[in-house]
Amino acid sequence: MALLVAKALVLTALTVAAWLYLVRQGGREAIAAPDCRVAYVYDGDTIAMACDGRPEVTARLQGFDTAETKEPRCDEERAHGALATDRLRQLVKRGGAEITRVGQDKYNRPLIRLSVQGEDVGETLIREGLAVPYNGGARIDWCERLR
Repeated sequence: MALLVAKALVLTALTVAAWLYLVRQGGREAIAAPDCRVAYVYDGDTIAMACDGRPEVTARLQGFDTAETKEPRCDEERAHGALATDRLRQLVKRGGAEITRVGQDKYNRPLIRLSVQGEDVGETLIREGLAVPYNGGARIDWCERLR
């Protein structure tokens, strides 16, 4: 009986340690999401994601920021955001999209990396001048940048 109790205590301790590790990591471990697909592109850095028959969920793409299209602060931002949105839609239409979950953003949306045919879409948009690198914190003023 004592051996059974000792095994249960060890298993409990290992489980608690694993949970504490995950909490400290802030959910940032990458998890491939092969059962998920891009259902809709909202803008250059936000998509609707459909996973294994569950309702669609809005997801934020990590590692870059694009100009706003929903509530832009100037006409230049709206136009640049539309270009980024169109380009992301083109990339997704090529097929071969792979979603990797890397955590959650401050609005509790899944935070993901999106690759198309093996290339990270954020890197593509940054290289093409449609996005800037972004890993949290204050976002750039797109109106100032584009003028």
